[in-house]
Amino acid sequence: MTELRAARVTYALVALCILVFLLRGPATVSLAPVPLWKAFLNVFQHGSAAHLLGNCAMLIVGGRLAERTLGATRTFQLVLACILIGSTAQFFLIDPRFVGISGPAYGLIAFAVFNGSERRKWAMLCLIVAGALALEAQFRSQSIAIYPHIISTLIGGGSAMFGSLFGPKVPTLKPMQRAHISKAIAIINETDEDDATEAEDEFLSGGVNGMFVLLEGSEVLGLTGYSFDEQVPDVAWLSWTYLREDCAGKGLGGQMLNDLLGMLNEKGIRKIFIATSDYAEFGKPIYAAAHKMYDDFGAVVEMKIPNYHAPNEAKIIYGLDNPEFESGAPLPANENSGVSIVGSGPEPETDSVIGFNWEEAPVGLIGIDFAIEKAKSLEARMAVLAIPSDLSAANAEALEASQFKRCGALTDYYSLGLHQDWWMCSLGND
Repeated sequence: MTELRAARVTYALVALCILVFLLRGPATVSLAPVPLWKAFLNVFQHGSAAHLLGNCAMLIVGGRLAERTLGATRTFQLVLACILIGSTAQFFLIDPRFVGISGPAYGLIAFAVFNGSERRKWAMLCLIVAGALALEAQFRSQSIAIYPHIISTLIGGGSAMFGSLFGPKVPTLKPMQRAHISKAIAIINETDEDDATEAEDEFLSGGVNGMFVLLEGSEVLGLTGYSFDEQVPDVAWLSWTYLREDCAGKGLGGQMLNDLLGMLNEKGIRKIFIATSDYAEFGKPIYAAAHKMYDDFGAVVEMKIPNYHAPNEAKIIYGLDNPEFESGAPLPANENSGVSIVGSGPEPETDSVIGFNWEEAPVGLIGIDFAIEKAKSLEARMAVLAIPSDLSAANAEALEASQFKRCGALTDYYSLGLHQDWWMCSLGND
């Protein structure tokens, strides 16, 4: 679902082409003249399954990369321009009898390539692209629609270059590329060496999808990003967010968050949560500047769990409503009122904290004593349980009887009015 939301136009085009092929079968070339509007529609037809699969593969590769930068609306506009201009040129200059969506695919790939490359490499890229198109025109002009390829490449690549050269000169938030990783890690390292090591491992092994860098020319001024929540589809969590030390106090942190919220609004995200801590070195809170940035931007501390990450290091979670999101109706209340503990595991980035997994039960608090004893046998310091606020209220007495204390809530986490209540239990293994 996350991937579909991030490239909805791309996958809609792929689905449309597949649907047309399933309904109409392979396209046949008619010798009779066809009107221009039919040439536009022929873009979504393909001559064979191999033709369809090849074009869809190019669409997915180019579209996923381009749509991360352009968003759904501008991606649709770029695709529409490729179809209308490329098909019109082929119609009048060569032959109206052509099919396939390779033109928009070329446009999306060209945009992704030039947008993700440094300006100093553009001249070489232009030569490579021109050479590839020339070879196509020389050896395959009888079997492919060459003008949609050429014109769509010019539209896609030109859009990327024009936007970079003549767009706003203020720092802009752009998707992180692998070429940005070293500079991003250096910025994180200014604040916390351990975070820098962890972020580097994450970027190199898991990729940089969902991450962005604040660029001024080719200079990386900061980084931010998001990850979708695993339980709630319209909630996201702020990822690695840091500014270069010499850029602090200039409003750039707020700009990054504002731009990120705009992107998340297009993906249907109504709220973003920010997990941080009060970790200090030699008595100095290392995340103080970040906390000030969150406060200035309007984020609110919704929960603080003392001694969570380690003794004397609390877990702090900010909540930030997306002001551009149009709120929907609240979810219906849970049919069941009970909670059954079905498993447990170490909480990430903690020193001996166990989190309990749960599922709904008809009534009552089931399995809590066994889970506590198991956590104690593992010498855990603390156990935590996060459940919907209605189930929390129904089982509050039972949780308190098991020595749990309610330590806060993430407001409107599941839906409007349905929060996520957090409960903690000290296990005496400090």
